[in-house]
Amino acid sequence: MRTLLAVVMAAFVFIPPEAEKFDVYAVRFATIANFPVSSLISGADRSRRLDIAMTVWVLKGVNGRVALVDAGFHRDQYFTAFAVKDFVLPSEAIAPLGIKPEEVTDIFLSHMHWDHAGGIDLFPAARVWVQQDEFEYYTGEAWQSKNTHGGIDADDVLEMVKRNTMGRVTLVRGEDETSISGIGFHVGGKHTWQSQFVSVQTRAGSTVVLASDNVYLYENLDTHKPIAQTLNADSNLRTQDRMRSLASALKLVVPGHDPAVFDRFPHISDRIVKIE
Repeated sequence: MRTLLAVVMAAFVFIPPEAEKFDVYAVRFATIANFPVSSLISGADRSRRLDIAMTVWVLKGVNGRVALVDAGFHRDQYFTAFAVKDFVLPSEAIAPLGIKPEEVTDIFLSHMHWDHAGGIDLFPAARVWVQQDEFEYYTGEAWQSKNTHGGIDADDVLEMVKRNTMGRVTLVRGEDETSISGIGFHVGGKHTWQSQFVSVQTRAGSTVVLASDNVYLYENLDTHKPIAQTLNADSNLRTQDRMRSLASALKLVVPGHDPAVFDRFPHISDRIVKIE
């Protein structure tokens, strides 16, 4: 009788579904030339300069989800403010992956700076996932003072508010590894009011961490130095340690602007590499 009961009970044991798996790509849509490394790495020599990669990341799931981490930029004023070269609209840069702009289902927004949030309007059907504290601060209190919204574009804020009124914004509340199977949202290192980074389960069985601007360069990781532009350096270093613990290997912690990313992974096209 006990054996029969055990068999019946086993039949009702809940087995959680396997996490969704993704192919992960880095897509370089532009370069900013001659950028000061001292603005990327705390304490770096002020004379050092680097051509930095402007990147969005594409996550292709097996069930039709096509997500971006960040959306790039395209507004005219930034082409005069910075030495932008080799620019392709982010919505066009993803074309070699067989993706049309209207097919992007989600944008996982790391933070609200112009070079990451400025391309949201290029992807009309996408739902934007952003930390609640980031959204609420930059659509409200940040604009009550002149020096609390540096790097935030008012047009990007309006686009976020508009998309929210359309029911296409999800406010992430801190650490969240359950809302989307195979995706983890993680509190970032205070690059902005509440930046975030994303971990991804890949088809190869690994965990990739897409740091965005919470880590600018591999050098931040290699030397364990905080990014230069952060509201709290200790928070940034703790975030680096957290990223290391989440990724399957250190090489799978992918920084936000390092051109070396496009040397370290297999090329899909001249602007796209597969993170694996």
